[in-house]
Amino acid sequence: MAKRPPTIPDSELDVLRILWDRGQATVREVLDASKAAGRQWTYATVATLLDRLEQKGMVSSDRRELAFVYTPKIAAQDVRRKRVENLVDKLYQGEPGLLVLHLLQQHRLAPEHADQIRALLEQDDAESPGSDQG
Repeated sequence: MAKRPPTIPDSELDVLRILWDRGQATVREVLDASKAAGRQWTYATVATLLDRLEQKGMVSSDRRELAFVYTPKIAAQDVRRKRVENLVDKLYQGEPGLLVLHLLQQHRLAPEHADQIRALLEQDDAESPGSDQG
């Protein structure tokens, strides 16, 4: 079984997003990108967030010249998966179908996404035991 990524707060997720977008960055580069996105963080705050992410094994650092360069060690998809699992567990009693129903009832889908969902449901129906296929 694959090791599950640790839970991270939104502030650390924001830092990871910057690293995913850039591939790697120094504290100063993350600070500049976060300020451009409207965050009012200080250099020390960004350094602390990067240090926490490194302690959790989600980023690595490499000392180049005068600054540490941070690189993400975890994929965005792994973090999304973990956060959705936590959401389903906490708000929908572990039932992912309840989350899907909520989303479908409360949010409009782009036509291509609706088509993809229909195709997945039809595929599940065709593959389920006792289906009329075959």
